[in-house]
Amino acid sequence: MMKNPMILFACFLFPPLAFALPGVQPSIPDLSGQYVYYKDATFERESYTGILCYDESTYALRYFAPMTKKKQRAKDIQILFSLDPTKNRVDLTGERIITAITPEDTDIVNYLHDILYELTARRQKAGSFTGKTESRQDYEQFGGRVTLHFDALIPLFNLVSITSANNKTVFSLVTAGQLVSSEDDSFFAFKGMPAVLTDTRHQFKPKKSPASEQTYQKEGTSVLQTVALDAQWKQSMDNLWLLGDNAILVMDVIPRPANADETMLALLTRKMLLGTDHSYPDLSRLSVSAEAGQTKISNVLYKPNTKSVTQDFKVLTKLDDGSVGFFTLTVFSGAYTKNKAYFQRILDSYRIEQR
Repeated sequence: MMKNPMILFACFLFPPLAFALPGVQPSIPDLSGQYVYYKDATFERESYTGILCYDESTYALRYFAPMTKKKQRAKDIQILFSLDPTKNRVDLTGERIITAITPEDTDIVNYLHDILYELTARRQKAGSFTGKTESRQDYEQFGGRVTLHFDALIPLFNLVSITSANNKTVFSLVTAGQLVSSEDDSFFAFKGMPAVLTDTRHQFKPKKSPASEQTYQKEGTSVLQTVALDAQWKQSMDNLWLLGDNAILVMDVIPRPANADETMLALLTRKMLLGTDHSYPDLSRLSVSAEAGQTKISNVLYKPNTKSVTQDFKVLTKLDDGSVGFFTLTVFSGAYTKNKAYFQRILDSYRIEQR
């Protein structure tokens, strides 16, 4: 069964330390425990470069290459870096290689050093922005003149991809996540994203039955949320409905924390698109749209531990008192793929009203 998404609320209402890369003032602050992974064309074999921020002075970098079809062994190199957070550039104060390496790994170790310097410097050159932007820069590692594509919703470097002069993607975002505890090893457990994400275990065929309006009003609020569901859905809690083992639907209101500022909705939007607890979003399929104070997110998440794939939809609505209306529909891919119209009708039926 899918995990109750309410854990996301606790992580948001009691957020970890906020900070930024040296010399960078992002529109959305980074939080400790956030990480990103990129598919890296620097190498001939399938390769991933990951960056994790523990806090403003401690980062982990990882190079991972899965076993190849020719039985070339998987390679996993992990390094912890400490830096001086008072400087406006990367000034390393220490490092520790935490995996066994061989002499032939020296180039990769040096490359991980360079990545931390290079990506920070190139993010600095991009300057301040909200939303998406592009920056043309010289980057010899990727063949000279390149275009860096940025999105403020992506943590750390805000980097989505790098394309070469001939428009070839040479460095591209694969997934991003948020560690939920000191024991969470999701960052180091990542083994790459399958080229095709499929789910054959979950099958669902809608029955023809009329839909009825389901409502939820959180105690202490004047916010009414409604959605149209048929009899196949069973209410499990005041604000939670289940479609057997195929889907879960939740409505709620996230109160405005006492110390919240104008970045609350942006912080929450970012948090909603990040993976947690060994669940990895395929960010090549991410869709985010915002209109009239409402943000809609569509994402596909892969959980290798259970080999499950889910289609995840969220709607965030900024309310007059600074709180945020929350709606989520998560469906196993096997149930969703053949019934897109059925689930789209449910999404389209969602309404939120401030009385």
